Amino acid sequence: MENESWKVADIAGSEVIDEQGTRIGTLVDVLPTGGNDVWVIKTDLNSSGELLLPALKSVVTKIDVEAKKIFIVMPAGLREVFEEHGEAKKEPETK
Repeated sequence: MENESWKVADIAGSEVIDEQGTRIGTLVDVLPTGGNDVWVIKTDLNSSGELLLPALKSVVTKIDVEAKKIFIVMPAGLREVFEEHGEAKKEPETK
């Protein structure tokens, strides 16, 4: 990901997709924490209905504002917690 920044309004509502093509959920909020922002992802794949994701360059690989899609690499440990709570849905391939 390049050294870019986005307004919350530009990325809110974007689909969040992991490195395996799994749709994680939809970005619904951004929490400023001082060191880095934390994204609130609405998901039906765990019991709480949300996932908190650090907005770090090592996690966020691409943001496509026009397509409203955010591509991520799930941080180690978070994937295991996430996967304990449900079966993830694969994003259909586009050509």
